[in-house]
Amino acid sequence: MADFKFSCPHCSISVECDELWCGHEIQCPSCQKEFVVPQKPAGPPHAALASAAPGQPKLSIGASRTQHSTAPKAVAPQVAALEHQLKQAKTGQKSGVMKWVTVGIVVVVLGVGGYLAYGPVTEYLAKRAEAKKQASAPPPPTNAAPAEPAPPPPPKELPLLPAVWTLDVAQATIPEGKANGTLSGTNFIVETALCTPQVLGLYEGAPRSPDRAVLVYLNLKPGESLTNHTWTVSPDKRDSGVRQVLKEWKTDPRYAPHTKTFSSGYAMKLELGEAVSNVISGKIFLALPDTEQSVVAGQFKAQVASASGSAAPVAAAAPPPRASDPAFDKRYGRKH
Repeated sequence: MADFKFSCPHCSISVECDELWCGHEIQCPSCQKEFVVPQKPAGPPHAALASAAPGQPKLSIGASRTQHSTAPKAVAPQVAALEHQLKQAKTGQKSGVMKWVTVGIVVVVLGVGGYLAYGPVTEYLAKRAEAKKQASAPPPPTNAAPAEPAPPPPPKELPLLPAVWTLDVAQATIPEGKANGTLSGTNFIVETALCTPQVLGLYEGAPRSPDRAVLVYLNLKPGESLTNHTWTVSPDKRDSGVRQVLKEWKTDPRYAPHTKTFSSGYAMKLELGEAVSNVISGKIFLALPDTEQSVVAGQFKAQVASASGSAAPVAAAAPPPRASDPAFDKRYGRKH
């Protein structure tokens, strides 16, 4: 059979087929549209064959008129560009959604982290600014007056421990507290203590007019020192070295005080220590043989005065006159 060549009336592509298809309806192998094969033009028997080019679409007499060509379907350039744009748009939409989701997650994470770190960061920045301020501050002037030393803390107040009356010197104890006791049945607390080589005064109230007081006449010999001195007196001591003790008390602050002197019969332990800054520390136990069992015991600090009493107001530096006592005179052989 002879083949001949013609053009598709729709897409103008060259189609080659057997002449037996003339007048039959076929489908274009390119645009897939159906048309009727034209009649073979008159010409040399081999003209159609000579004009056929390799690779041109060709219909065979044995092929079905509904059979599609195996060649890939041609797509118009405009359609291909439109499909490409649609694919890019879909891809871009998906990537845009993912981008905004990622941005949202990052913002939330940064917000939570900033909230949790706000306190420590603020404190760090404040400390850093303070350190920078101190570093930039000018040094203090070298010629500035030195700071005055802080005053020493006040001495610790000693507790008040009760004194126990006894005339047995061996049993007498000096408590580790502030000197106190009773005088003529009234409580006695040593508020002020003054000391000279002649007398030690323990006072409650102003020393010039105390409410209660005890005076111990020391009568030191020439050359004897107040410091580091100890006296022990028992009720039966009869030597000439026995000191006198005077107690003084007021029953009414409007009237003069009452006084009573003891030259014997009392028990006493007296210790004077070192003098520091004109103050001497001491300890005392004194029990008087009166009906009220007057007693004073404990620790004290006495202001040291000169022998003339210029540093401290001492009312009397000499023992008071002793009244006539027949029993005392008989016991110690006193003569008038």
